[in-house]
Amino acid sequence: MHWFQRLVAASPCLRRPLGCVIALSCIVVLMSPRECPADDLAAFVAKYCADCHGPDTQEAQRRFDQIDYRQPSADDVILMTEIVDQLTLGDMPPQDADQPAEKVRLATTESLRKSIARAQQASQSTNRQTVLRRLNRDEYRRTIADLFDMDMSMFDPTLSFPADTVGGSFDNVGDELVTSAYLLEHYLDAADQVVEKVFRQSRDVPERTWNFRGHFLQQPELNPAHKEAFDYRYLCLYDSPLADRPEGAYGPLLDFDQGVPVDGTYEIRVLAEAKNRDTPYPADQLGIELDEPFRLAIVPGDVALKEQHTMQPMQPVLAHSKVPDDQPTWLTFRVPLDRGFAPRFTFPNGMAEVRPLYVRLVRKYPELLPKNKRKSSGIFVDRKTIIRDGFLPHIRIHEVQIRGPIEAGTPTRSQQAVLGEQPFAPERTREILSAFASKAYRRPVSPAEVDRLMSVVSVRKKQGRSDFEAFQDAIRAILCSPAFLYMDPDVDDSADHLSDYAIATRLSYFLWGTMPDDSLRRCAAQGQLSDRAVRAEQVDRLLNDSRSDVLIRRFLDGWLRLSDLGSQPPDRNSFKAYYKDSLEDDMRRESELFLRHLIDNDLPVTEFLTADYSFINRDLARLYGIADAIPAEQAEQFRLVHFDDPLRGGLLGQAAVLTATANGIETSPVIRGVWMLETVLGQSAPPPPDDVPAIDPDVRGAKSIVDLLEKHRSDQACNQCHRKIDPLGFALESFDPIGRRRDRYGNKIAIETGGKLPSGESFEDLGGLKMLLAQRRSFFARSFVESMMTFALGRRLEPQDRSTVDAICDSVADEDYPVRQLIHRLVESPAFISR
Repeated sequence: MHWFQRLVAASPCLRRPLGCVIALSCIVVLMSPRECPADDLAAFVAKYCADCHGPDTQEAQRRFDQIDYRQPSADDVILMTEIVDQLTLGDMPPQDADQPAEKVRLATTESLRKSIARAQQASQSTNRQTVLRRLNRDEYRRTIADLFDMDMSMFDPTLSFPADTVGGSFDNVGDELVTSAYLLEHYLDAADQVVEKVFRQSRDVPERTWNFRGHFLQQPELNPAHKEAFDYRYLCLYDSPLADRPEGAYGPLLDFDQGVPVDGTYEIRVLAEAKNRDTPYPADQLGIELDEPFRLAIVPGDVALKEQHTMQPMQPVLAHSKVPDDQPTWLTFRVPLDRGFAPRFTFPNGMAEVRPLYVRLVRKYPELLPKNKRKSSGIFVDRKTIIRDGFLPHIRIHEVQIRGPIEAGTPTRSQQAVLGEQPFAPERTREILSAFASKAYRRPVSPAEVDRLMSVVSVRKKQGRSDFEAFQDAIRAILCSPAFLYMDPDVDDSADHLSDYAIATRLSYFLWGTMPDDSLRRCAAQGQLSDRAVRAEQVDRLLNDSRSDVLIRRFLDGWLRLSDLGSQPPDRNSFKAYYKDSLEDDMRRESELFLRHLIDNDLPVTEFLTADYSFINRDLARLYGIADAIPAEQAEQFRLVHFDDPLRGGLLGQAAVLTATANGIETSPVIRGVWMLETVLGQSAPPPPDDVPAIDPDVRGAKSIVDLLEKHRSDQACNQCHRKIDPLGFALESFDPIGRRRDRYGNKIAIETGGKLPSGESFEDLGGLKMLLAQRRSFFARSFVESMMTFALGRRLEPQDRSTVDAICDSVADEDYPVRQLIHRLVESPAFISR
């Protein structure tokens, strides 16, 4: 029986309405510190603070008697925060001064915190309207790709843009997306890059073939050994791409030093074989999984960069394939390549790092070498010995053929996206600009706007530009126009609702992260998107399209803070698997596939808490201690796996979450607890006082982390927050900084994962905590909807939005909050079409 039910049963007065109200009021008073009104705050300061910080004396240049506690200014908030910190630390009032009673101190601290929170919320308020916001970097890049039908694998005009400011954990909050003079300069530069890329191919380029064999220089460290071992006949891949000191992690075609001549699709044929999967060397010495087929991947290489054998800023995997053992086999790929790029080859499941192995293998396994090579002579000689006479697992490439560009006539796809079906002609300039600007502005362009674009053409022609060059300058002007860079509500200031074109824009950027497609634009042109039923149809269409993967990635980056992955990379020595197996991408993929599963099958949002399954490949299965759950022959494939371990499954056992909430070296129950409080329960945690020392996360010494945290809970003011935070964080201590299970810290101290919630409910481990959290499913559902609504509208939620959030949740509460329906209810709500 719940504690309140027991109280009702024992108290006859609670069975009557008036008695219930009175008793509940008493319970509220007993459960939380009493909040002081503004007059009491002023009286408290006058009594305990004014001697040192009043009209006569201002120690540390601080004066507290003039603070307006009802409507504090920004300066008042700073001073109030300092008072909270000093009261919490017990440093104020001084020890030789009169001291307030403990309950008075707690009530004052609580009141100040709430007053500060209200003031900060008021300062950030946008009156429930989305501030006219610009495209963030990700949206800009995707919009350019769709506007020009352009492959962006090797092209990113936003690389020099400043990072977008995050508001409420999302990078699309309007009032945070300021436009600085610095950013404006880079918009101009980006427009130049885009237009130059679109129009630089002015004639058909004939298809041709390049053939490479017998002269594979690779990198300075390997070349002498490859010369002696096989006279450069092969391109050999040894390391995984993230090796710390790569040798053979990348196989460039150094003789292809100009790269391909034009942007386009190219056929790459590779004659390759996997060598020494049956090596006599132990797999754990090599840092490789020998039971898995070797995989070859192609990444682009910018030939303008000096080094082709190391990682480059942009190197997406363009294609990949398994490689047969010990039998040279032709593998054929079709990949996009930009002008000046060449294919490079990688070994995704290669060795962790080959460089330290040469000397080690000579010393440990001399019997496997010729008699005259069994003594180590240093890395230079031993490298030659092992590559020539040893048994290193590797991919050996015998020959490479490149053919293309395939179907690369003019106009190109990007040029057609601008010009339409007909080639450019001066008399078509106005027609082309009108059609293209309407698409770029995401609404019909006005005649006056086209007139301004035509004036750009006219001015540039007078300055000596050709008709086509002047036209391109007008395209640049479109890309720098506020109508392109900003999401315009497209209505008068007095209107409450967005126009249909603006609704199409909001819906498309919410679910696809890019501009509306033809279908959405048609609905907008017909005035249909104000209709809830039409919006519902469009939601299903957009969610069923693979482009909605963008929603999943961007939302998880903000909601779960997965954007923090990689910001504090795990220590290479302690967490080698993270780099050897390229786990960061796998971790992201697991979380994304999980949410995709919930959306596609309209499953309850509580599956995040209660599911006993997830989606993993063999690398993650190995990290989770269940490698056999994924067959070695299908190692790279993600599949649904059910866990016997109650700590795995769902959101809280996913490596992405556990890594993003760690610092790369060790874990902190406080950091993970705050994440749980804010993300799972939707409650904000106030920042700690500035002077509270950080807890040593690696728990050196004899004390447990529980003991170390006790000093944070020994003070009642600190305990108000830490009693909520710490139990949640302790439950996740079963996982190390990359999400592996553990029972002890590095210093052998046992990990304690049990705890007690402020409600008095106890749990032994994360499995027990998940059961308790599932009982609070309404809080979790509300937190999920609040985050999704913030992301969808591009603004912070305000207290007045609570009724909308509650209505969305209540409408599907009986069905346990299905995720797809929650998205539907959000888009169908009046808030979604409001300014």
